[in-house]
Amino acid sequence: MSAALEADVLILGASYLGAELVYLLRRRAPQLRLTVVDRQRTHGYIPLAHERLVGRLDWDASTLRTAEFVARQGATFVQGEVASMDPRTKRVTLADGRVLHARFIVVGLGSVTTAPARLPGREHFLGHKLAAECDGARLQLARVLGPEAASDAEPPHVVVVGAGISGIEMAGELAHLGVRRTAGWRAPQVTLIHADTRTVPYFPQRVSEAVERRLRAQNVVLRKQTTLVAAEAGAVTVVDADGREERLRADLAIWCGGVRPAPVLAALGLPRTPDGWLQVRPTLECGAFGPDIFAGADCARVVDEQGKRWPTMQRAIEALWAADTIAAQLVRLAKEKPGYPRAIPTLRRHRLRPDFFHGLSLGGESLVVHGDKIVDLGAMNVGFRRFLMWGYLRRYGQWR
Repeated sequence: MSAALEADVLILGASYLGAELVYLLRRRAPQLRLTVVDRQRTHGYIPLAHERLVGRLDWDASTLRTAEFVARQGATFVQGEVASMDPRTKRVTLADGRVLHARFIVVGLGSVTTAPARLPGREHFLGHKLAAECDGARLQLARVLGPEAASDAEPPHVVVVGAGISGIEMAGELAHLGVRRTAGWRAPQVTLIHADTRTVPYFPQRVSEAVERRLRAQNVVLRKQTTLVAAEAGAVTVVDADGREERLRADLAIWCGGVRPAPVLAALGLPRTPDGWLQVRPTLECGAFGPDIFAGADCARVVDEQGKRWPTMQRAIEALWAADTIAAQLVRLAKEKPGYPRAIPTLRRHRLRPDFFHGLSLGGESLVVHGDKIVDLGAMNVGFRRFLMWGYLRRYGQWR
């Protein structure tokens, strides 16, 4: 076996948590040798994935050139797929057999958004989180809606499954093609399927009502209390609240039905919650392997000393907050000798933020939501969210 690539800090995943952690550590502990592993060399701006897919937002201008950023920070970027980890020896093996070792390991491998394995025809749904999924979804949208698409009397039918934030934003963006779209494209008929009684059910009732009014005003067909049971080329099969089965036309079907743990999390040898996420302490440490392995953002769930699981918003900003906490822990621990012969330093608790402002862009309509308060900013919210994206990319060295 070849020698392992050595580092002080090994970061698994280079999206929001990983990129921010590199940025912070380079400024707080520049002496640390950093290695970052990711399957992708670039990362699209996920909060505006709906705008990127339909061409409303420039593809390249909304992509972080992650590997280049890591290299500019004097860190090592390794493109590869994490296969397994031995948490006792802190050795990570990649799918191609390469082995990486570090004193500290941070897991930021995110989540997956593909349809569940038990769903018949799951391969017919488009994902839009990973780079390859986004590329494929963009090509399929162009195939169905673009100038080369076969034309018939009816508009193309697009089905979006799931009416959480990503689902309502995707449906609204597709519906907005009826107002503004790439030259030569056709506007689709959009159907949003949701098993619950209302959209965005984790928000107050009045927020759901406002979202539904705006989607209906853009001619989105809402099918609430409707369960998806199968998919096939050109159609999906659903069952309504009365148990009636129906086959719906779907020239494209897009999965927005929630996130699930990435399969690789089961191969890391770390504590997990019953539903498969990495279980971390309020300090974001990964359980019984000492204070040298951390996890945060989508892949982790905080469980406190009383066994209570903290809520999570599963948003990009949470990853940035987690990176700040983990950076502080690593700076403190790196001052001590390995094995902590004196004592393990006291680490700070991650700050729980159970809620934060949400921007909901629904095509031609947009809202800002905080708790049960709603501010209708019209197109201003769309522009503000792009401003946040530009600030994010500029932070990492783009558009200086």
